Amino acid sequence: MSKDKWNEDDIEKRLRDMPVVKDQRTKDEILQRLKEDSRLSESKEPIKKPSKSKWPPIIAAVAAIVLLTIIVPTFIQQNNEVSMDKATTDETADTIEMENSEEMQSNDASDAAVFTRQVSAPLSYAVYPADVLDHTAFHIGLATDQATIVPITFLIPNERLPEGLGASPDTVALYNEYANTIDEEALGFIEYHPYKAMISSNGKQVQMKFAANHNYDTSSATLEMLNLSVQDTFQGYDEIKFLQEDASTITFEQVGQVDEPIALSGAVSHQAYYRFLKSDGEAVLSTNFGKTSETVEQALRDMKKTPNDIYSTLVPKGIDFTVKEVKGIVNVKFTDVLDLDKMESEEAMQLLDGILLTAASFDKQVEFDQIAQEQWNHFDFTQPLEKPIGSNPKYLINE
Repeated sequence: MSKDKWNEDDIEKRLRDMPVVKDQRTKDEILQRLKEDSRLSESKEPIKKPSKSKWPPIIAAVAAIVLLTIIVPTFIQQNNEVSMDKATTDETADTIEMENSEEMQSNDASDAAVFTRQVSAPLSYAVYPADVLDHTAFHIGLATDQATIVPITFLIPNERLPEGLGASPDTVALYNEYANTIDEEALGFIEYHPYKAMISSNGKQVQMKFAANHNYDTSSATLEMLNLSVQDTFQGYDEIKFLQEDASTITFEQVGQVDEPIALSGAVSHQAYYRFLKSDGEAVLSTNFGKTSETVEQALRDMKKTPNDIYSTLVPKGIDFTVKEVKGIVNVKFTDVLDLDKMESEEAMQLLDGILLTAASFDKQVEFDQIAQEQWNHFDFTQPLEKPIGSNPKYLINE
């Protein structure tokens, strides 16, 4: 061990040699001394931690508010823009769809308007004098897919007639003007008009100069359709002459050379009317392949029965009537009182119009008995009714 280091014996010896220090003061003296010590008598205040500045939190809060003020509207605006863009897109799509729908409806309405002008008419299966006060009647026989001809009466507003036709155009003039404008298929018929011929008139005779490529004589059925069609079309004329293009005598394969003109029966055809159901479901009135009856009484009795599988009777089951002509008026008396309001409107109208058309084909008026109503629709049953001048009315307006 180094000299400079004390050993334990030296340290212990020196500690023993140190003087003993004693405090001679009493407890009271010590207490009094403590009380008199000014350092101990000072009031003790709680130690306060140095306060931090209040501005940084306020500034931070303000900054946060400002930041939120900037960010939130931007975020909302972006969302609104997205939402508005989507809404605009949806609205645009809806608008386009609506416009397309409206355009389609407009086109459909436009097409329907033309179609309606050719098809729709008040619930009636006959044309009466009151219907042609401001319209011109254009009669035409239209062909069906069952090799039959249906007499149709187109009503043309007088103000729509071309000036060249005059105030009272005849059947030939009307045919040459309008035959090629009729949409026959849209009306539930087959394409048949205009005829493959030049149509003209000479006095009370209609002249048809057929084109070389016509096909009206391919069979007896096609010739019969031609005959029925001209009968229903050229009313107001007495006869029709079939010719070749050069006005020479024509020869049909089925019947040979046709030298003589064919008589046209016109409105006085002596025929009973029946119901014909077209392929599109529309019911029209027509004669039975042009079959004639000797008397009006016979024709009205004939129309009570269904003649074949093409035409059906207009007289509903359970309804019967008697027929008697008195002083040129045909009296139709129902066996039981007929309540028209208890019938389907179409069925009742077909019955009445069919009877009136049948009588008119003999140039006769009808007086009804045993009908519950005195007036119904446009009919006044207290007196003889007017003769119809055509069947199956359709409006025809070509823009």
